[in-house]
Amino acid sequence: MKIFHIILRVGLGLMLLLFGFNKFFWFLQDFNFTGFPEAEHLFNALRYSGPEEVSGKGYIMHLVGLTEVVVGLLLVLKKWVPFALVMLVPISINIVLFHAFVNLPNIGPAILVAVLNAYLMYKNWDHYRPLFS
Repeated sequence: MKIFHIILRVGLGLMLLLFGFNKFFWFLQDFNFTGFPEAEHLFNALRYSGPEEVSGKGYIMHLVGLTEVVVGLLLVLKKWVPFALVMLVPISINIVLFHAFVNLPNIGPAILVAVLNAYLMYKNWDHYRPLFS
């Protein structure tokens, strides 16, 4: 069972590294927003700082990407894992909510990140116990 948890932790970390670096270099194809103009508008508003793509990059995606890269590195290197999982909570919630409200067909990876985050937090619950006492 321990190997299973290591695979989940490292897998989540590698996925976060991939998607985090993508927010800087945009080497992956974007989700298909055909038929979902609200999703495309919101995604572009977060990605770019102005109304047109030539106006420059926005800071939100860089901040989210940096957080994903840091959390991914911490998970892969097994450093401060409980802290990394707490840092990931707001990002995973926002990814799920984005897809739930404006782009439901592409919610699969968002659910995967949220479920893995919740499961790994459950497995590390002893580290969080002092926060609730």
